[in-house]
Amino acid sequence: MYQPNNFQNANNRYVESMVKTASPAKLVELLYLNSIERLNRAMNMIKNKKIADAHNQIVRVEDIIMELNLSLDMEKGGEISKNLRALYNYMYRRLLEANLNKDIEILEEIKVLLNTLLEAWREAMKQAGDVIKQQVNQPTRKGLDIST
Repeated sequence: MYQPNNFQNANNRYVESMVKTASPAKLVELLYLNSIERLNRAMNMIKNKKIADAHNQIVRVEDIIMELNLSLDMEKGGEISKNLRALYNYMYRRLLEANLNKDIEILEEIKVLLNTLLEAWREAMKQAGDVIKQQVNQPTRKGLDIST
């Protein structure tokens, strides 16, 4: 017999395990994905008049955005970190407004921004991986043997 709670518990354990073993780069990707998923849920809940449930989903996205913002390394990240901080602050303010008014249009706007960030992040990680592969696959040059 199918038991939704058992499925949900197994899914929660799987996600928890994935998060605990994820690299920092993968963790950012997972946070973007989770935020997008929660925004979709919140929009459906608003449409179905499940306002308290929608509120909880939006608050979780607010928490994730705040965590992403606080994890920025402003010294090493330079201009990119400054731009991300401004974008995260904007998204956070818009999420507060969306939650207050249960505004689906604002949630859609944030979802578009998060999808854009997710794709940019994936591309950056792919390029970083390509650079590492090139460095690893470089043939090692043998130096001139002057020992004899």
